[in-house]
Amino acid sequence: MDHLTLGLFDLAGPVLTWLDQSLAAAVPAAGRLVLWGLVAAAFSMALYAALSPQQRLRRIREQAVEARRALDSYEGSFADARPLLAAMFSTSMKQLAVVFGPAVLASLPLLFMLAWLHGAFGYVLPEREATVDLRTLPEGYEATVRQSEAAPLSGREVAETPFLVVRDGRGRVVEERALNAPVTSLHKEQWWNLLIANPLGYLAEDSPLEWVEIDLPRQEVLPFGPWWLRTWEFVFFTTLVAASLAIKLLFRLV
Repeated sequence: MDHLTLGLFDLAGPVLTWLDQSLAAAVPAAGRLVLWGLVAAAFSMALYAALSPQQRLRRIREQAVEARRALDSYEGSFADARPLLAAMFSTSMKQLAVVFGPAVLASLPLLFMLAWLHGAFGYVLPEREATVDLRTLPEGYEATVRQSEAAPLSGREVAETPFLVVRDGRGRVVEERALNAPVTSLHKEQWWNLLIANPLGYLAEDSPLEWVEIDLPRQEVLPFGPWWLRTWEFVFFTTLVAASLAIKLLFRLV
């Protein structure tokens, strides 16, 4: 099945890509990731504040504080303290039950952004054939990446786009397509592609190939530190967590 569709979490991708490209000339990748982290934190926390019953949560928190103080000041036997323990446990579970739904709903916009960020800042396309390690499932196939300047076997030419070519044990081409997106796998359509689509499309259902792993180089957004610090995940999630905590404290959200 070789069709290109958008998954549920890819629907915001074109808008986010347009906004990001508009900023790219003036703001480096790390700066744009900080901005996206601030936007995600502000939007998610605002949605949580609007969906969650803050007044009720404050009352539950006050009850939890009172239950904790009563337990701390109790000096009797453990058996007699069971009602106090039950009260403290009950208020904690009540608060969890009240915040669970709003927290899940408030996180949904973040999932849209994460799906887009992975594609926009995760990996880069190869510049040379030797830079890519390819693996196939099942084994026994030869997979290579050819630059578009060395015309692909089908005669199609795509300027500055590498081509993935997979041959069987007899040298016959069983799969060939342009790598026009920095994606690390090509496979048959799976259930999760309803949520996140593969920009490369999918292998045909009757193809002898099941999966091709494409070991693309990771995109580095910071010029220093270990590899994990250079990635988009570190910059984005650090900003997201710090901004979310700041908003929670500033607006006294429960």
